[in-house]
Amino acid sequence: MGKRKHVVNLMFTITLLGVFAMTALLVAVMGAQVYSHAADKLQANFDTRTSLVYIAEKVRQCPGERIEVERMGGSTALVLTEQYDGVDYESWIYAHDGKMYELLIKKGDPMSPGDGQRIMDLESLDIEKDGDLLTVTIVNAGGNEDSLTLSRRT
Repeated sequence: MGKRKHVVNLMFTITLLGVFAMTALLVAVMGAQVYSHAADKLQANFDTRTSLVYIAEKVRQCPGERIEVERMGGSTALVLTEQYDGVDYESWIYAHDGKMYELLIKKGDPMSPGDGQRIMDLESLDIEKDGDLLTVTIVNAGGNEDSLTLSRRT
């Protein structure tokens, strides 16, 4: 009888240990999923805010009469004209193939969308100009849309 009680206690202990191990594994998997989701949201938020701040700073650094909105490929591009040593240069900021690019060229030189320097992941960039106001709307890699309206410097 004592031996049988000992086997029941051992089985109960092993079963309890198994339940504990399964619960610990389940909590770890759930925690990893929550962390992954939070990290993805933080990255999307970072991409959205950083791209808008980047464009806003570029606009603030350039005089208003040297800011234009042009078409490149299938979307709009922000074109900032600056003069260095008497030569006009254009800085193009645009979205192409899921990325935001910046391209600095001499005014009038030929270019293609793939020529620029990749800045960050960005699905689309739409810029509207209404007088001195620029409205920049972006869609980040996660599909989240955000916009910013700013005044051109005069």
